[in-house]
Amino acid sequence: AWVAAQFDPSVTWQDLAWVRNNWSGPIILKGVMEADDARAAADIGAGAVIVSNHGGRQLDSAPSTISVLPEIVDAVGHRVEVLMDGGVRSGQDIAKALALGARAVLIGRPWIWALAAAGNAGVTAVLNNMRQELEVTMALQGVTDVRQLTREVLRLD
Repeated sequence: AWVAAQFDPSVTWQDLAWVRNNWSGPIILKGVMEADDARAAADIGAGAVIVSNHGGRQLDSAPSTISVLPEIVDAVGHRVEVLMDGGVRSGQDIAKALALGARAVLIGRPWIWALAAAGNAGVTAVLNNMRQELEVTMALQGVTDVRQLTREVLRLD
């Protein structure tokens, strides 16, 4: 009942336009899973979108974020920043998301698990591990800079 009460089906893109007209700060929309929604966010003046299925908790059949990321980047990547969240558990996951066009990657669960298990040292260890995995992944792909991670590196195009 609490979760159901948090959703307001009357919210529309006009509500976001109202926010944009009344606030000059940055707007970042999380939960964008379709190219049309990303275009609408860009049209209204959002500065970034976060491709996120909220951990897949809301809909059992929601697609993975990595699977919809390329179409969203293709739709709006030049107009807004595109970030990705969901399913990121390793440096390889980060490399894949960056190669598919994400400007940045959010890691929702690993850091909180590390914090619960080992406090600040746990978070530091998780971040260091992910960075090391990213560096190894890049080396195995023959790239030395994250800007060199492209779809061609993944051989998807």
